[in-house]
Amino acid sequence: MGDACHCGRIVSHRSGNVTGSTVERVPLRLMTREMPPGLEIRALGPLEVLVDGAPLVVDTRKALAILVLLAVERRAFARDELAALLWPEADDESARGALRRTLSVLRAALGDRWLRVDRTSVGLEPDGTWIDLVALEAAVRASDVATLRGAAELARGSFLAGFTLRDSPDFDDWRATRASAVERSVAGVLDLLAAAAEAGGDIAGAVAAASRRVDLDPLDEPAQRRLMALLARSGDRGGAIRRYRACVAVLERELGVAPLAETTELYEAIRDARVAPDHGPVAEAPSAVAVPPTPAAPGRLPHVGRDLELASVLAAHGSATADGRLAVVTGEAGIGKSRLVEAVADAVGAAGGRSLIARAFASEAGIAYGPIVELLRTGLARPGAAARLRAIPVATLAELSRLAPLPDDVVRDLAPRLPAEAAGDLPAARSRLLEAVASALAALTAGPVAGLVAVEDLQWADDASREALVWLARRLAGRPLLLLLAWRPEDLDELGTSFASTVEALPGATAVTLHRLDRPDVERLVSAAVSAGSPQHGVDALLAESEGLPLYLVEALAAGTSGAEGPARSVRTLLRERLAAVSETATQVLSAAAVIGRSFHLHLVHGTSGRSEDETIGALEELVRRGIVRELGASPEAAFDFAHAKLRDAAYEATSLARRRLLHRRTADLLRSGSWSRDDAGRLVQIATHELEAGRDAEAAEAFREAGIRERALYANREAAGHLETALALGHPDIAGVQLALGEIRTAQGDYVGAIAALEASAAVVVADALPAVEFRLGRVHARRGDLVTAASHLDAAIEALEQRSGAGDAELLVRSLVERAVVAHRAGDLDRAAGAASRALALAERSSDPTGAGAAHRMLGLVARERGDLDAARASLGRSLALAEADPDAGAFIAARNALALVEAAAGDLSAAIALLEGALEACRRTGERHLEAAVENNLADQLQAAGRPDEAMAHLKRAVTLFAEVGGQPGELEPEIWKLVAW
Repeated sequence: MGDACHCGRIVSHRSGNVTGSTVERVPLRLMTREMPPGLEIRALGPLEVLVDGAPLVVDTRKALAILVLLAVERRAFARDELAALLWPEADDESARGALRRTLSVLRAALGDRWLRVDRTSVGLEPDGTWIDLVALEAAVRASDVATLRGAAELARGSFLAGFTLRDSPDFDDWRATRASAVERSVAGVLDLLAAAAEAGGDIAGAVAAASRRVDLDPLDEPAQRRLMALLARSGDRGGAIRRYRACVAVLERELGVAPLAETTELYEAIRDARVAPDHGPVAEAPSAVAVPPTPAAPGRLPHVGRDLELASVLAAHGSATADGRLAVVTGEAGIGKSRLVEAVADAVGAAGGRSLIARAFASEAGIAYGPIVELLRTGLARPGAAARLRAIPVATLAELSRLAPLPDDVVRDLAPRLPAEAAGDLPAARSRLLEAVASALAALTAGPVAGLVAVEDLQWADDASREALVWLARRLAGRPLLLLLAWRPEDLDELGTSFASTVEALPGATAVTLHRLDRPDVERLVSAAVSAGSPQHGVDALLAESEGLPLYLVEALAAGTSGAEGPARSVRTLLRERLAAVSETATQVLSAAAVIGRSFHLHLVHGTSGRSEDETIGALEELVRRGIVRELGASPEAAFDFAHAKLRDAAYEATSLARRRLLHRRTADLLRSGSWSRDDAGRLVQIATHELEAGRDAEAAEAFREAGIRERALYANREAAGHLETALALGHPDIAGVQLALGEIRTAQGDYVGAIAALEASAAVVVADALPAVEFRLGRVHARRGDLVTAASHLDAAIEALEQRSGAGDAELLVRSLVERAVVAHRAGDLDRAAGAASRALALAERSSDPTGAGAAHRMLGLVARERGDLDAARASLGRSLALAEADPDAGAFIAARNALALVEAAAGDLSAAIALLEGALEACRRTGERHLEAAVENNLADQLQAAGRPDEAMAHLKRAVTLFAEVGGQPGELEPEIWKLVAW
């Protein structure tokens, strides 16, 4: 199960080395009272497991991984949880079997002690067990030197150094996340040890602890300053100066910044002999630089001039008790759209409603479903989300999990019932995904009053997100929520304008356009700012300079301008003045946040900035006080956002080009590692964008290619094509593979000329073994265009090449090629060739145990027999096709087989049988969400009901068919490319 590569016995090794430390070795048991021999787990460095003083011997690394998980987390794990974590690629039965074998090995190695295993869970007995990490974490609260020194001695290296499971990425993610927390604990112990040793007069011991602290995180300037001062106090003035220069070098190399003013001031004090040996404590460096106090930003100013607009939107929310309502807010940049959305969210929350709010970002306009994923992640992370999701069908949740990870308890409950993923080329799957998004957003905002789903800055949204929002806006019936959408009309592109027109034309939409403020509104703002402690402002001058633009007014009030100080200043100037007033550390953190380019989590901006966690938190607190960033209270993690997009732009522009490139590189590296290392398209696009800005074209090209492939699987075809084209432009070496993917996407889009161009480009450079797959796709595209002669030529070439080979993949592709060749011959009226190709496909599918191919071949033979008038043969072939489709995970095969068989029964005069078959197909369509197929079946059912003399029922189904065809992009006879291929069965 992926663990077989670890052959032979695995012995946990011991090492007495202490890297980078001059601290005298302290007995291991110093941290606890003396205990008899038992189970000892040392995870601070290379993993060591001792049983009664001897190394534990097992034959699999996953046995050690289980032991570490139980010991470190200090809780029992469900057996299914461990199986899914350690054997993610295996099916449920295989994973559970592998777990049973591993637990058996582990129990035997432990002598049937400590490990508690029952039918549902696995745990570790605490009695007789000693864990170095537990001892270290306990010492963080200690104050005596002996305990702290013993704890520091336990830290032999990074958490589980060198221990990974290459086929268990979730375990490695857990290890990386834990390693970060352990590093903070070690840093805390070393800080306490340095302070305690210094206070006790042991300067040498303090220097040793401070040196280890700097080795742990060279970018932590307070730690660097402590070591410099300790070295100076110990009499090593030259060492202190060398430490400063090393600090300068590492900050320049890793962050592209100079040391903080207080660090330089300490260096100058040491250089000038103003720090004498053995003179007083050195908890922090002496500094002649006075840090200016952080002026508080004006309190949250009143929401003026928007009473009517707010009342209108809240009225729409109030009427969304049974069926949802749609509201649209538009206006220029800085007009107050976000402020209005906040006011609506506050009112909904005060009434007991739940809100989900997201925004699109200019830097992420190419990320498929970016704002949608933000909404889902926020909602899924909230308490009670799992309970609200239980009302959603399992198949719908399976679709949802493709966009955002479901809560762990939902996954555990539903995993046995989750269906296989739908085939990627089924257009109906796109409808299922959009319906899953709509259902989830409605469930996550459900409550005692109507919920709120709001998305801001849709002028920058990707097409996939806009499509999902239009889908929801058209299906608000039975979903008590307010869908609130906001954008800047002046920044909409052609596709954005089309989206806006579609949304605004929907029945019942409430449209609000925000205008600039007048003099009474400005007076109210000025009065509120003065009450909050700002100086008096000239109302008339402010009104003249701002022309009533709320953003300018707020920034001018925050900057303290009187409005009568000479020439008017631009909004950009005001923003730059605000940013220039922040401290140096806050400026560096702000630059990192601006490079990240959107709302940002604490751990990401901390890692990107390179500052210590304490420095980062302090800087963010300052920026929040100044009103430059705001904390996102609804986020499941510590997350922040710029108060306005223009503040982010100003901070980015103020960052030098060299530092931008460095920060972009650091952000890309962070997004690839730790808890961010997930294979979702949004993360890949972010990585690609940062790599591109960092000047690493090869890495950017690969990330763009991966993102394009992922987006294609989510039916975000426009975004996928754009990213694949970018990968080619950046010189991605896999030209054949990227062009092949582009050909598939353009086929799905109906751009057959573009698809043929891409596929021909792929065929020109592809290796010979892969050429038949390209020929098959070229044949399929030419068939769609109606060029049956060219299609037959390409398909014949693919078939001829494949018949000379014998691989399993070749057999499957040969079956598909033969079936497609039968389709082309059938359309050309050559029934003999069609029957021959379908018969060959059937024989091969049966030999290679390919039930899907066999079902398609039987269906084609049935259609040929029907065309020839041999209804008995048609009925027999289609019956076998239907039987095979019963077990096919692709519901489309089952529905198509029933549809085709119904046509045969109708031709035989058995309208009752035909209607029964179509009603069964229709039920399957509705159960699985196959709306494209549902439209075709509704249309065929209407025909049969009309022929059976049931006109009223026929008309009802015909109306339903027309409605469905309109929703998915066409009418019977005028179908979009991905639709007609499923209704021309």
